Amino acid sequence: MLQEIEKLINQSKLKSLSSSKLEDQIERLLGEDYARLGGYANFESILKQLCTRGVLEPIKASGTNGRNPLLYNRYRKVMLGMEQELRLNLLNLHSLIRSEAYIKSPQAYTEDQRYILALDAFLKDPQQRESLGESIAVNERSFQIFNDEKFLFSDRGRIFLQRIGRTLTDLSCYITTEPFFYIDYRSKLVVENDPVSSYTALIVENKDTFYSIKRAWQAGKRSIGGVTFDLLIYGEGRKIVGSFAFAQEIPDLVPKTLRVYYFGDLDPEGIDIFGSLVAAFPLAAIEPFVYCYQALIHRYGRNAPLRREKDQKLRALHEETFLTYFTSELSQEIRELIHSKKYIPQEGLSYAFFVHDN
Repeated sequence: MLQEIEKLINQSKLKSLSSSKLEDQIERLLGEDYARLGGYANFESILKQLCTRGVLEPIKASGTNGRNPLLYNRYRKVMLGMEQELRLNLLNLHSLIRSEAYIKSPQAYTEDQRYILALDAFLKDPQQRESLGESIAVNERSFQIFNDEKFLFSDRGRIFLQRIGRTLTDLSCYITTEPFFYIDYRSKLVVENDPVSSYTALIVENKDTFYSIKRAWQAGKRSIGGVTFDLLIYGEGRKIVGSFAFAQEIPDLVPKTLRVYYFGDLDPEGIDIFGSLVAAFPLAAIEPFVYCYQALIHRYGRNAPLRREKDQKLRALHEETFLTYFTSELSQEIRELIHSKKYIPQEGLSYAFFVHDN
């Protein structure tokens, strides 16, 4: 009953309230539950609590109501302090917005207020809320509710959802898979006859090398170092870590039957991208394309230039994951190259290598 009375007080635009009218309102609101929750005795007790807390103060000149226990006929609303005002604001929010985090931290409420109010308005609008019946992309839902398509899937948005105890699923939205650019060399006839066959893909980190390989393969020979490839994928740097899930959208391809080779720059960033990709897709068969990395080391290892970006980060676990695919000798050469702040870009292998030398 306390919350309902607080809501009625907060919603009233009057500076003073009639205790009898307030009781009538709460009785109509609660119906049969009014008596079950203690009726007038509880109502009187709650009004006294609100006086003690400084929400109301009795207007003694208004007289008492003659009932047992006594209440004054009128009570004045006290100017609310910040904490009390916050509590009442939270009480008025839609029931799907949990408020515990904001009660504990008023500062968090201040930070999130515009988003709280936007979501509250959305949930209280029957027509808008009806749209939750159909799931849509997260950026679309974010723009619909917050007028900001990037908010929900941002770090800020994730914190907000945690605070209100909700998920993207609760808002009936889903994360879309970012597509990558790929070329499919599989024969349509072979795919139709054997749709669950295993295939081999090469992910290339940088654009120039991707186009050099594409050009070399236009002649029909799609093998490098004895490996014949069915798919060529442009990784676009670190973007591939987020976009590789798009592999499941490729027609007539079962991801678990796909063997993937990765080829990128021989520097901390390139190795970390590989490690991040493996960590993000632990069930996928992904390995570094040793043949190409070995060619880079043999050609340029002794004359490798210093890295221009010297603050590249490489997680130790990702480094070890990468190096396990190489011989101990080659692994040591790569380790020394990386830790001496040198690098070899994948562009060290040009079109000529892919069309003639391999």
